[in-house]
Amino acid sequence: MNQGGFTGGREFAPITGDDYRSWSDRMRDVEELIEDPELRADAARIRDRVRGFRQDLKRHSKEPNWDLVREQVAEPLVELRDRIAEEILKRTSKDALVPIDRDPVPPRYADPVRKYFDRIGSGQ
Repeated sequence: MNQGGFTGGREFAPITGDDYRSWSDRMRDVEELIEDPELRADAARIRDRVRGFRQDLKRHSKEPNWDLVREQVAEPLVELRDRIAEEILKRTSKDALVPIDRDPVPPRYADPVRKYFDRIGSGQ
């Protein structure tokens, strides 16, 4: 398993290597780009967990509990990546079920459009 730099063995570069600052900066960039508050909070939570694991490693010179790293960092990071990819797909796909950022319905068509969606929503 090599997801987000986690090899499943005993290495996650942002915790054990010299790549922490670069990784943390990239995660902060991701946080700033995400519009959804829930996804943004998830990204911040992952970054904070990595910071905590790294601080413990530096402070105590003790390898992290890799099962805990997998559970609290690697798996949530993969889930976050997948959820962000879904959001991007929704916004960019021509086949999206719900168009994003479309012009509003002109006022003179608002009532017929509302009736249309009411009708299809009721199964008629």
